[in-house]
Amino acid sequence: RQTDRQTARKRNVAVMRLLCPSAAAGAHVSCCPGLHSFTARASNLAVPRTRANVCGWRMEGESRRGFDLIGGRDWDLLSLRQFRREARLRYASLNQSEPLRILLFALLTVFSASASALAEALDSSLSDPEKATSLVVSVASFLLFLRERGRRTAQLVRFDRESMASDLSAAFEDPLTGSRKSLKLRDLREKLRVLVVYGDAETLKAVLKEAAVYRRRLLQSQVALVAASSDGSSRKDWEVPKSARGGWLWEATEKQEWVTYFSDILEAKKASSGGGAWFALNKKGRSRASGLGAPRFDELLGSRLPPTELSEQDAPFFTELDESVAAAQGRFYDALTNGKLEEMRALFSEELSEDVSEFVNLGGRLDPWDSQLREGSRPQGMKISSRDVTVADDGLEAWTTCLEQPAGGFGTLLATQRWKRKESGGADAQWTLVAHRTIPFSLNAGAMAILRCDCRGCVAGLRTLDKQGPLDMPNPASD
Repeated sequence: RQTDRQTARKRNVAVMRLLCPSAAAGAHVSCCPGLHSFTARASNLAVPRTRANVCGWRMEGESRRGFDLIGGRDWDLLSLRQFRREARLRYASLNQSEPLRILLFALLTVFSASASALAEALDSSLSDPEKATSLVVSVASFLLFLRERGRRTAQLVRFDRESMASDLSAAFEDPLTGSRKSLKLRDLREKLRVLVVYGDAETLKAVLKEAAVYRRRLLQSQVALVAASSDGSSRKDWEVPKSARGGWLWEATEKQEWVTYFSDILEAKKASSGGGAWFALNKKGRSRASGLGAPRFDELLGSRLPPTELSEQDAPFFTELDESVAAAQGRFYDALTNGKLEEMRALFSEELSEDVSEFVNLGGRLDPWDSQLREGSRPQGMKISSRDVTVADDGLEAWTTCLEQPAGGFGTLLATQRWKRKESGGADAQWTLVAHRTIPFSLNAGAMAILRCDCRGCVAGLRTLDKQGPLDMPNPASD
């Protein structure tokens, strides 16, 4: 390729000497009108005409003529609305036969409805049974046409929203240098998954308090958590726990664009933004899940955003308070794996977990701790690793997470414990366990089963995320 470029350069110089004697004497190319653009075009002759280069030249030329291949919008006659060109191109590349089916159903509808008129034009007539048959075929074809058209429109709407989301911006602050860098979500494709949470300051305060518990799991799943405010609030207003160190949180920039984006979606769904909303994208920019309110982070990570790498090393414990919570977690697993019923009962608080009550009210079977810890039922020989501790700023509430590895060595589980202690006990007050949750958390493998426990015992259930959620964003796409 270097030889081709040198040959092209020599050819250009020879042409310049013929067309402009002043250039041969050493004058600048701009002294000879038209030669600058000529040499720029001629230099491309040395570049191979691969498919990527040809596409790049076409997109560059279209951009110069004011044609935006990605952000531009075109009118779709079949849906009677506008869509971004990127959405239409994605639909065309993924659906080869659907447009043909829509066309066939439309033609069949027209021909069946006009069967009598066509017969009269050919000096013929249809019998009553034939007319009834043509009417039935026409109605059935029209219904099939509407069904396929609706599916096509739904896909285009989803692709359009994914494309618009990719043009939104978020900023990341390096925890080491403090430098701040703003990127579009499109720039994160093939690098990170994206989980966006949206709401006012109070909503984001509650959501990020729970998200901080899973900051290490977000990094293991290569997820960038983006917080987008609906009221102009910023990170300092969300009161992120000080113990939640690390670069796991992104902040939305150009906030009005985020507000417009979510407002349009929520208005179309006739939903209020008061409780917040969220959606997740995979590394290709395709939607993975969405919903109103706050996501269940452990369930979302275990099912739709599984880890891509797992580290067995524990997170560093910076304070004595962190170490005391980690010690309480160790006592819990000692009682769990060795069947120490009295120690387990003493460890739990009397507070009932709403998560456990939810499954019980739905018909789940609650197994008490005496049956959970008996021989053959308890997870004897189970190991834990990758422990992490998050302590609330008031020092009265804490959360621990870890990876559970059953004795058989098959798969891993993400476990979460919630702890509390009384203020009257001072710094030496013992931590009591409020709730314990586990969900499968294996490399690139989603799971929906979940176990929830409190002082009463444990209940297992299946949590299914709606494939077509409240925001019409989710799609069962894979990374």
